[in-house]
Amino acid sequence: MISHYFPATRDQIRHARDFVAGLLGDGHPLRDDAVLLTSELTTNAVEHACGPGGRLNGEAGKSGGPDGEAGKPGGPDVAVDRAAGVNDGPREFLVTLTFVERGVLVTVQDPGSSRIPCPRDPGPDAVGGRGLALVNTLAARWGFHRDSLGTVIWFELHSPG
Repeated sequence: MISHYFPATRDQIRHARDFVAGLLGDGHPLRDDAVLLTSELTTNAVEHACGPGGRLNGEAGKSGGPDGEAGKPGGPDVAVDRAAGVNDGPREFLVTLTFVERGVLVTVQDPGSSRIPCPRDPGPDAVGGRGLALVNTLAARWGFHRDSLGTVIWFELHSPG
């Protein structure tokens, strides 16, 4: 299991993708799907960290382990201090990759919103809203749970064969 914290800003989504891609390497059969789904979940993490209006830390106009139920479908701009449990700084999200028997498990933890993550049908002209539908389609299984630091959403990909 390998984890990395990222600041909850849009420019860090690329770094989260690169983190997963680097761990899996160029020849890994699940690399492309893992990178795509990580991108979708980290985008959601950044949007939730920004809270209403999509603004993070006063930036005007800028968009900001699996014990859940598999396959079933914010607040102020501060984060919970991991050690002390105190709200006192910019939000961040955590990406964890674990090699499992049949493939890989990726989790994304963020301060979260109170909404239940579920795939939706955004309509043909919508710019966003397809992330969890992609996860639902490509992942062997996925789910979420809440803990003291927020929401953990995860997906598992299985190797072909």
